[in-house]
Amino acid sequence: MDQSSIILYAIIILVLIGIPVILARKTGKKPMELLLGKRENRPFGSKKKNAEETAPRVKKQTNSNRNDFLDLLSKLTTYARRHHFHLIIPGTLSCGGTVAVLTALLITRSKVVGINCFGFGGRVIAKEGEEDWEQIMNGEETVVASPVKKNRAQEKIVRQVLEEVGFPGAQVEIVGVFTSPSVWLSNTAGTNCYRKDEALKYLNTEPFLMDAGLDPAKVDAALEPRIVRAPKGKKEDKQEEEKQEETKP
Repeated sequence: MDQSSIILYAIIILVLIGIPVILARKTGKKPMELLLGKRENRPFGSKKKNAEETAPRVKKQTNSNRNDFLDLLSKLTTYARRHHFHLIIPGTLSCGGTVAVLTALLITRSKVVGINCFGFGGRVIAKEGEEDWEQIMNGEETVVASPVKKNRAQEKIVRQVLEEVGFPGAQVEIVGVFTSPSVWLSNTAGTNCYRKDEALKYLNTEPFLMDAGLDPAKVDAALEPRIVRAPKGKKEDKQEEEKQEETKP
């Protein structure tokens, strides 16, 4: 081997070593990875997963659950206590042969507010007027009865009851609350329907906090005979009997 060949081989070796070193400094990879390529560390005999298997799983959308509902009631209770309002749970009022079925009745110093809860999850799309709404969840489309229509029906009954118990001029408002934390509402402007956090924020505005002369305690007492309570179970009946026995002389 002559001197020129030795020089040529030396240059080739320097190039093969030098270029990976320079690239390694710029890319952060090891020189051997650039020369030989990076191998996947897979157990012997295992197959390479395809794109579908390695793709992240999409979380399944669900409707509201009991905990979401109880969380709203807890926050409404705190809100009512803070402002010295009255909260009736459930807000179910009888009016002749009809019944107003509401989650709660909030009595402020300016109006009587009916809280009407809806447990739909996914995307809920409002329609014009009292047309049925649409729910899209996990790729499936479902028609749901218009919350606006339901709220208007409840408002009419509450107004009638208030008139019959001596408060004909009391302001009434029904607020629709979607309790699912993942629900997405579309086109709901002007419907008086909100996500849970939005509804609580709305209740903290001036129309609800102002003093218009309405007495929450008096309205509560007047509505008491019209409130429809859930029937007591045997355990509750027994506890009530024990209390009555304890109070006897």
